[in-house]
Amino acid sequence: MLDVDGTIARVYREEEYADHANDPGWTSWMAVDQAVVDALDLVAKRPGVRVAWLTTWSPDQVSWLITGPLRGKLAGKYVPHRAWPQPGWRRQSLVSFIRELRPTAVAWADDRADEEFERTLTAIVEVPTLVVRPDKFSGLQLADVESIGRFVERLQRS
Repeated sequence: MLDVDGTIARVYREEEYADHANDPGWTSWMAVDQAVVDALDLVAKRPGVRVAWLTTWSPDQVSWLITGPLRGKLAGKYVPHRAWPQPGWRRQSLVSFIRELRPTAVAWADDRADEEFERTLTAIVEVPTLVVRPDKFSGLQLADVESIGRFVERLQRS
């Protein structure tokens, strides 16, 4: 499961806007690391792996992201929001989606993943879980993708 802002696309620091605002082709709202996208897409193409999007972005915006900046990579289901916009909506949406889909394991990448929820997620959904919480100003890094890849590989061997 993937988030967009702060995860797939890093969030710019305030000073970066002023530093780059006049650069040709600079977009102040979207920075995607193509090497990370490519590596994550390789993990997503492994047998039994499916991508899902748990984000504040709408389904249309996620479709635009996939077909545009992600160059057709990381296509997947959109996780319906539960209890939006109440506190805890991400947790409720994640758990509901997992219970409906019944995967054998879940890797969740989100810069806003709750540390306490991370500690209890496996017990709640009763499948192995990995939570990756990138720094929002960096977004997912290759080391994060390698961690997800090792998690998938370990499960596929067992």
